[in-house]
Amino acid sequence: MRLIILVVATLMIWTTQFALADGHSRAGNGVVAMQAHYCVLNAGTDMSDVNKALAPWRKWKEQNKYNAWTVELTPQFDISEGYDFYWLNFLPFTQMATVLESFAATGTNAQKAIDAVATCKVALYASKLKYPMVDESNLAETSVMNVESCNRRDGVDMQTLMARHDEFVTSSEASNADYLWNVVWPLAGVPQEAANGEVRTDYANMLWFPSLASQMATYDSEVNGELQSLRRTYLQSFAECGDRNTYNVK
Repeated sequence: MRLIILVVATLMIWTTQFALADGHSRAGNGVVAMQAHYCVLNAGTDMSDVNKALAPWRKWKEQNKYNAWTVELTPQFDISEGYDFYWLNFLPFTQMATVLESFAATGTNAQKAIDAVATCKVALYASKLKYPMVDESNLAETSVMNVESCNRRDGVDMQTLMARHDEFVTSSEASNADYLWNVVWPLAGVPQEAANGEVRTDYANMLWFPSLASQMATYDSEVNGELQSLRRTYLQSFAECGDRNTYNVK
């Protein structure tokens, strides 16, 4: 992904952490943790080997009542170099310590199986679900996702950006949009410049679609319909975004 995002994409994301956290936690659901794994297949392995290697992890999560929402991302429209696939784990911060401690104590076999097929690096992000205001576990209903990393334009403060995001939420509600939208920003493990050359940005927008038809309908609206004006204004006046990549979701 050149998440990161999401990754996601470029989820190479940075900001004035506390300002962004405050801004995105004012209304609606709380901010949750997003643990992002950036993975490269080991020599001689493919995604079928990864699926088989996850068997011990699936057993571990059942035995330990793992309650995070986990997705695997593989490239759809993405010609960037660096990573073969990504895992994202979403869960409340209050439960993160328990999960990490449990896996460190009892997940040795699961980790060995994963290490045999892939080499992964891990970063921690904050994630705020913006639309719809429902449980973020609705990610389970998605099949493809877009991630686009952005910087605020000069002179655009956080309050102004948040107001613009709220307008997009209103527009999405009015059109009964079927995608999910969350905003992510880094908390730990995200360098100023990643090994694959990705430079950290302020935040990333992630859009999750239930189908290819939904995804392409949104693209069509961006170039031919009502989203055209909204996106043009956003990019010209509020944010500088780049490296939009898309991924298959499992």
